[in-house]
Amino acid sequence: MTAMLERLVQWWAALQTRERRMLSMGGVVLAVLSLYFLAFEPAYVGRQRVQAELPGLRAQLAQMEALGTEARQLSAKTSESVESPAQVKDSLEKSIKAAGLTASLTQLNLAGELIDLRFRGASFAVWLTWLDSALRETRLRIVDVSLERDADPGKVTARLTLELPRRP
Repeated sequence: MTAMLERLVQWWAALQTRERRMLSMGGVVLAVLSLYFLAFEPAYVGRQRVQAELPGLRAQLAQMEALGTEARQLSAKTSESVESPAQVKDSLEKSIKAAGLTASLTQLNLAGELIDLRFRGASFAVWLTWLDSALRETRLRIVDVSLERDADPGKVTARLTLELPRRP
């Protein structure tokens, strides 16, 4: 290593002043270009990319904050307005009547946090539509369900156990 360095120093000393000046200027130009392409240019391009993306990201952030606020408001609203089991039972009775399933309802019992429903000869399509809307409106959860096909096409006998939503 020292031998190589000594040869380099001897080579440099053998150069004329003009050649040394040109090589020094070339080294400076090479150092400036390296600095530009390794440090300045990537930072400049990255800054421009960030400036282009920033408005979209800010809009997404504002939308997420608005959705978070709405979620907190809805959560507070639902925790304040938790219905009693009797109110949920009344709500189910009204929805069954509105769906036209009153004639096929054979049992609707409330036992603690569970509601037991039995239907006989109900139209499957109507019953399924009613069940979907009832679950959405009351936030009840299905614990157990049993369906049997009746002799009439499209009719079913259904046994359904629903659980009231958990209170906060």
